[in-house]
Amino acid sequence: MAVADDRQGGCEGCGRTVPLDELTVVTMPDGERVACCPRCEPHAREAARKCASLDQRRATCDGCTETYLETELADVVLDDGTVIDCCPTCMSKVPGNGSDDEDDATATSATESTGDENAADGEKNLCMQCNEWVDVELFRVTTIDDRTERFCPTCKERAESDGIVRDVDMRKTRAREVLGVDEDATAEELRTAYHEQVKRAHPDRQSGSKSAFKLVSEAYERLRDDD
Repeated sequence: MAVADDRQGGCEGCGRTVPLDELTVVTMPDGERVACCPRCEPHAREAARKCASLDQRRATCDGCTETYLETELADVVLDDGTVIDCCPTCMSKVPGNGSDDEDDATATSATESTGDENAADGEKNLCMQCNEWVDVELFRVTTIDDRTERFCPTCKERAESDGIVRDVDMRKTRAREVLGVDEDATAEELRTAYHEQVKRAHPDRQSGSKSAFKLVSEAYERLRDDD
């Protein structure tokens, strides 16, 4: 008489516990072998195929001028509207960007790595990765195999570290901060705020830069998007 194998193991992609016979080992470009559940296996194989398990692109911090991985740098908006790229050390030294001022719209990381913004009116949102209800706005994520999913901050960070994220849309909470508008702003109010901010952010102005111009434009497009 056959005995059922009820042994279980953890998926190294999403962290879920599944039966061992459902786990598949995928070898990444750097030689690392990862165990994946059926949901994470396609992402891992696509990452391995595109050699995208780790993003090695580098850029310079505008503060200390040292070179860092692009994923370690964050856009910080100063009081005068100037946008600079900062490493974690320099970002902590920017006025108004300390740990006690995470909600300050003038100096908040554009990467939104912490995800502390609450959803409107206590609304609960269902993360498509961990299937948990959370009270923060979800990230709209495009994976490297062209899937569009909505992740909570924790799952978004895990997916980025696993190399399965191709793009992350700006959250509407952040977009409203950039343009300085309320949640119930009308289309006309959005256009007015956009024109005011984009003039100040234009690279030809002393207070502007290419990064600031791009940030304002992305914020406006995100708020125009009904999805």
